[in-house]
Amino acid sequence: MRKDWRLACMASICTAASLPAFADDFYKGRRIDIVVGGNAGGVYDVVARSLARYMPKYIDGAPTMVIQNMPGAGSIKAAEWAATAAPQDGSAIVALYPGALTQPIIENDRKFRFDPATLKYIGSADSGARMCVTYATSGTKTFEDAQKRETIIGASAGGGSTFDYAWMVKNLTGAKFRVVAGYKGTPDLELAMERGEIDGMCGYGLAALRAEKPDWFRDRKINFLVQFATRPDKELTALGAPDIVKFVSGDNRKAVDLIIAQQDFSRPYIAPPGTPAARIAILRKAFDAAVADPDMKSEFNRLNSPLTPVSGADLEKMIAQLIATPPAVAVLARKAQQPD
Repeated sequence: MRKDWRLACMASICTAASLPAFADDFYKGRRIDIVVGGNAGGVYDVVARSLARYMPKYIDGAPTMVIQNMPGAGSIKAAEWAATAAPQDGSAIVALYPGALTQPIIENDRKFRFDPATLKYIGSADSGARMCVTYATSGTKTFEDAQKRETIIGASAGGGSTFDYAWMVKNLTGAKFRVVAGYKGTPDLELAMERGEIDGMCGYGLAALRAEKPDWFRDRKINFLVQFATRPDKELTALGAPDIVKFVSGDNRKAVDLIIAQQDFSRPYIAPPGTPAARIAILRKAFDAAVADPDMKSEFNRLNSPLTPVSGADLEKMIAQLIATPPAVAVLARKAQQPD
């Protein structure tokens, strides 16, 4: 009996030694960095800071989460950092603009230092419509006006929605936009609109509007020229914003469909390519629990900007579908977003 017991004990020790360490032990007393590929103060930053408060309580080991901002090239800088310099052990998460994930697919003739196919997907905190808007004092009140008169549209850098969508509209619909790029983010663009430096902006998220400028929405301080959505937003339709597809057709429609597909994952969170699968599973589970947390939901409901999250598994499938885009459609979409 003693011999059998000792053999059984040795077998159990060998089995335990062959198993990987429990991934949740890794996070005990650790710090997880959420690197935001945009400036502090914008809605991407606001959502990330909320996640940093709620996610840790759903991770065994109660790690702390710290926000770092890494703006640049429409989040491309942050995506390249994730692929080339970030720790690959589950201690780094990166919040990107969705265009950073679609840009390498669309600009397939350009070399990027990351591959969307190899990134690990945690989830998206939101999905929803974007718009072209002008400030109330602008002479451009409707999209038909924009097709007749010069309208100054502010934008960030290439890869950001305010840049890409402005050029897409100008190039594919004939809108008389004069695109002025170089603004850091939507807060700067909003201020420029109020000062009269620009008429408006494109690629502006409905969630960002509600979170950053609730009075604009409440008091109708802006004109809604056109909306971009894979499924038209009923509220924007009621406000008089037509769907962009009304103004494009044929191959141009295919290019538009590819570009606006990113709105189904408008606030994506990724992890570096080498992050272990067990830790990705933990981060996905914590992400899903955080965005479903009643307190976090209440935060954004108070901002009149409820979250519409997407799971990491669903986000991964969406990216795979976009990667399979026919090259000819990608070329059209690339040209549509380039300055003329």
